[in-house]
Amino acid sequence: MNTIKNMDEATLHAYVDGQLTPYEAAEVAQWLQNHPDDAQRVLSWRSQRAALQGLHAEMLDEPLPPALLRRLQAAPAAAANAAQFWRQGLAAACLLAVGLAGGWYGHASWPGGASPPQASGASTPAFVRDAAIAHVLYQPERRHPVEVGADQQEHLVQWLSKRLGQPLRVPDLRADGFALMGGRLLPAGEAQGGGGDHNAARAQFMYESAQGQRLTLYVSVAPAGQAAAPTAFHFAEQGQGAGLTRSFYWIDGALGYALSGPFGQEQLARLGSQVYAQLGAS
Repeated sequence: MNTIKNMDEATLHAYVDGQLTPYEAAEVAQWLQNHPDDAQRVLSWRSQRAALQGLHAEMLDEPLPPALLRRLQAAPAAAANAAQFWRQGLAAACLLAVGLAGGWYGHASWPGGASPPQASGASTPAFVRDAAIAHVLYQPERRHPVEVGADQQEHLVQWLSKRLGQPLRVPDLRADGFALMGGRLLPAGEAQGGGGDHNAARAQFMYESAQGQRLTLYVSVAPAGQAAAPTAFHFAEQGQGAGLTRSFYWIDGALGYALSGPFGQEQLARLGSQVYAQLGAS
């Protein structure tokens, strides 16, 4: 049950900035489930935050200034420490920008040799949180749940592939009881990789069962040059009670996927396995 009576702007901003405790973040996520206007504001703020993070991102690839480089060369030990600090800082910035968590790096024997699904820790990747918010925002829509309907699937796939800069495919889940409704283009949130239209775009595909239950597949893009990790599958949860949204997520090459809906882990893992198999394991 949601205990929040009123949601102030400061709390929503703290949610966007990742400054809340897991319990507080869960309460805000549940609030967003029932307040689509606030959910839209959160998506907008995350998009703005990502755009600001992307400003002058190209400077990370520039060489050190000559004056600083000469100082470093004059002190080999200091240079080694500074270079290590620089690399660690850059790696941390990249990981923060993409929203990756250390849990990606498992490897066992699930589909395609990947690790079996696990519950995520406190550090849920940012793109997964964005996927849950987008699910909460759009799945209740009756008149406009998608931008482009399933009757224009070929156009939908071409359009979103072009905007994300990656060839996309739409899994067929009819055998599992879910028909494609269509999809939409979304802005990147905290997972923005910095620079370029492709890194600023996300895709959402929506499915519906005969009973009216809706499932969304959210697709994000990693920054160019980001090293690929072995595929690993994880669960995350947003909200509580009737407002609970679970996500089953993984990364495959340059793309991150989050399958979200109000389903149990067993059903979500089965659907996720089907999606992963159809998309093609790398």
